[in-house]
Amino acid sequence: MFRAVHALLYIPWFKLEPWEIPIPGYGTLPIQPFGILVAIGVLLGAKIAELFAKKNGIAPRMVSDMIAHIVIVGFVGGYFLNAAFYYPDRYVEIWNDPSRIFKVYLGLSSFGGFVGAFLGLLLWWWRRKVSPVAVSEAAAFAFPAAWFFGRMGCFTVHDHPGAITDFPLAVADYRAGVPPFEPRHDLGLYEVIWSAVVFALFLVLSRKRRRRGFYLAALPLLYAPVRFFLDYLRAGPEDGGDVRYGGLTPGQWGCIVLAIAGLAVAARITLGPEPVAPTEAPPESAMSPDGDPSLDASAEPAATEAAVAESADDPDDAEAAADGPDEDPGAPPGAA
Repeated sequence: MFRAVHALLYIPWFKLEPWEIPIPGYGTLPIQPFGILVAIGVLLGAKIAELFAKKNGIAPRMVSDMIAHIVIVGFVGGYFLNAAFYYPDRYVEIWNDPSRIFKVYLGLSSFGGFVGAFLGLLLWWWRRKVSPVAVSEAAAFAFPAAWFFGRMGCFTVHDHPGAITDFPLAVADYRAGVPPFEPRHDLGLYEVIWSAVVFALFLVLSRKRRRRGFYLAALPLLYAPVRFFLDYLRAGPEDGGDVRYGGLTPGQWGCIVLAIAGLAVAARITLGPEPVAPTEAPPESAMSPDGDPSLDASAEPAATEAAVAESADDPDDAEAAADGPDEDPGAPPGAA
């Protein structure tokens, strides 16, 4: 009886197929619904991160710069590490025939993306010399909103098949394994729900000022245990699911590392001094030739010392140079 009732609540099977856009002289250009939803997530997440930055005294321009680093390197990591985690035979295929690198799709891995994002953050830190904890907290706050659309993309194409079940939120006739098709968990849907709940929680928590780094620590500690449990519901590789190493999926091993990282950040922000966030981007005169902010603070003191040396023969001029240039009353703060 209960199974019959649950069957009434199953989500009917569906799958969004690519939209074929005709291109004169070329043919058709397939537009993937998954890619559109991921793009929406990235853009919306970046906007939310900038709004969070403005509210919490962090330079929005620095946040945008950091997000560009972590998104670009994150996608690269997600692509190449997916094969390393799940399909190492694809690298063997490419090794035997290097031309296959442009023909073999390596897929996307969430934890590969996390590794890439972390490397992107380290690159940004190395280039900008700014606290990664203070600035990346804006991205951590916005992550659940972006992840909602990313995992919605996964759900619409059903690329995370779970085990056979009679759970009410199962997807009926899930096209995984061999016929007859059975109701299965859809792990993409469950992470959509997680994203909505956690973002709502973050919005409530943001009503009160939190110590810098709070959301950066809370995010992995909220995600890792849930994802670890959900991966027990995944289908095996024979049904299009994940491989296991030592009885755990690559995602579960990643969750262990992610939880440890979350605890380390929590200890850092609790026991150490509060990270200092940049309140404004450097002035245009301090921009590097490629247009990126250069946060090397040595230029301005050096210029002041030079001015003092050049005017040493005039005590009045030397004193004025040592005191620094006069501020323009009409200039914005920090523009001098």
